[in-house]
Amino acid sequence: MRLASCFLAATLWLVGVATFAAERVENAALYLVSENDGKQTLVYDGFRTAPIADDVVVSDATGTEIDSLAKLADALGKEPDWDALKLGDVVGTGAEDALVATVETRDGAVSAISVTERKSRPLVGVSIVVRDGYSGGQRTIVETLLRCGVNVYLIPKIAKEEECDEYLPRLDGFVMPGGTNANPRLFGEVPYPHGSAKIDDVRDVNDVLVTRWLIAHNVPGLWICRGNQFLNVALGGGLIQDVPTYLGTLVLKGEIPYKEAEPIPDEGAPGLTANDPITRCMPAHYRVKAYGIAHVGTRHPIGSAEEPGISENSVFLLPIVGRRWIPSVMTSHHLAADPKRIGEGLTVVAHSPDGIIEALEYQANDFALGVQFHPDADVKSADPELAKFGYSFFNALVDHSRARKAANDQKNKR
Repeated sequence: MRLASCFLAATLWLVGVATFAAERVENAALYLVSENDGKQTLVYDGFRTAPIADDVVVSDATGTEIDSLAKLADALGKEPDWDALKLGDVVGTGAEDALVATVETRDGAVSAISVTERKSRPLVGVSIVVRDGYSGGQRTIVETLLRCGVNVYLIPKIAKEEECDEYLPRLDGFVMPGGTNANPRLFGEVPYPHGSAKIDDVRDVNDVLVTRWLIAHNVPGLWICRGNQFLNVALGGGLIQDVPTYLGTLVLKGEIPYKEAEPIPDEGAPGLTANDPITRCMPAHYRVKAYGIAHVGTRHPIGSAEEPGISENSVFLLPIVGRRWIPSVMTSHHLAADPKRIGEGLTVVAHSPDGIIEALEYQANDFALGVQFHPDADVKSADPELAKFGYSFFNALVDHSRARKAANDQKNKR
């Protein structure tokens, strides 16, 4: 009898878990109420989505009377028409304020939404200079910013310094995405065969001018991958044209032990433009990856608990990460900031285990962070910890952008 009772209790407990399993997410940024397979869906807390229960309870603690799903949908606005966007557009949902809420789910469906805060929407610029629309990675950055509660300005191509004064003063924040390689002539070098292939001079000019203007005007900024490189170049620094070749020279100098280096076969070098063919290198160049770290299309750590890779002097990266090492970042580059040529006013605050610079800060500004890795690659991850890590960089930027907007709004009222 006792065994049967225990079995019944366990069964009821399991049924209870299955039937009443619930989750509560506080301080969730709301993005949209959308339609998915004929079912209304809430998009919130980044890229999280969940169907909305028929008996969902909607309430508003801000006193603006959002007390129904229809009112909530109206307050959040509509998804942008991505196919119609062009440079110079402001991208948003049409909603005046960003909404923060406590979201409760039961059995995978949203059962309650309580709006707890309204926030202003700062205008964050994204430097996108491509000939045909924008890349998938650049759209991910724009989407991520929208989901953090801002409007996004797709900055037009800037070719002259005076155009910065025309297009940029309205910005509260800024992101420079990754992309093509830099032309080495920008930092006084001749292109190396494995170096800056497929260069884009139009984008190079844009990124230098935009970066200098934003730094000079203390606009909060996040520079990603190529962006990190141009943060350095724009302020007078130089780049390693090819990380594997650079590491190979360190091996030959005895600065990296041979046993820690894995040679990379030289299968030829691409040309400077996208139309140039691959040319066989004669003789072959000595290129390696060191300490098991690859930098192209893979993940690697930044330091470890035993050997931290983030400087204790970091003022932007360290508060975001919360510790002096990162177990895994997504990386895709073969150029990097040259440790012997760091731009004026920049501080190196992170290295990967093979010594490559992973982050730069312009600490004289309120927020100016360059990262060689891709937090934007993690925001859509199925791993909630990776997604949270990716979003933390954009949320930090948005917080500083919102603070800048508030300060400017207050100044304009005087």
